[in-house]
Amino acid sequence: MVSTNGKPGVITETTTFQHVVSALQPEELAVVSDIILKPPADAPFTALKKRLCAQYADPEAQRLRDLISGMQLGDRCPSRVLLEMLSKAGARINDDFLKYLFLQRLPTNVQQILAISNDNLEEMADGIIPTSSAPVVNAVAASADQPDLRIMLCEITSPLSRLEARTRDQSRGRNQRRSASRSR
Repeated sequence: MVSTNGKPGVITETTTFQHVVSALQPEELAVVSDIILKPPADAPFTALKKRLCAQYADPEAQRLRDLISGMQLGDRCPSRVLLEMLSKAGARINDDFLKYLFLQRLPTNVQQILAISNDNLEEMADGIIPTSSAPVVNAVAASADQPDLRIMLCEITSPLSRLEARTRDQSRGRNQRRSASRSR
């Protein structure tokens, strides 16, 4: 019953389209219903395949974004985080980049120790983190060459106050001259 377009062993786009449509589940049919109701004349199977792949495929870029942004160490041991990263990344990321991403999830003091090593990072991190129980606080010191904002604010407000006072005095003088000329 397979349409071969008159050539033995050659299956047409339309035949493949029909076979795939007959095998789809109801929720998949809903995704491609417009293509099923009005299939393209030239390549119906290709259109169907593109839609299904776009809908259900997990794009590599999205997986990498999830890998980079989503995983934090929290209270988990580093080996668990690395295992999760490995399972999400698969073979798509080279080992050096994966090592970089893994190290970014660790505390700074542990990063400094592990940066020079290539072997068993997760085991070493599992051993280092419990022994370095002191919490690390990253702080930024104010630079001595930066002028103090209070001094700058005073330098701006002082001339501004004088300008406001001068403007008030000038407007009072005009008002006094006007009222004197009106009374005459």
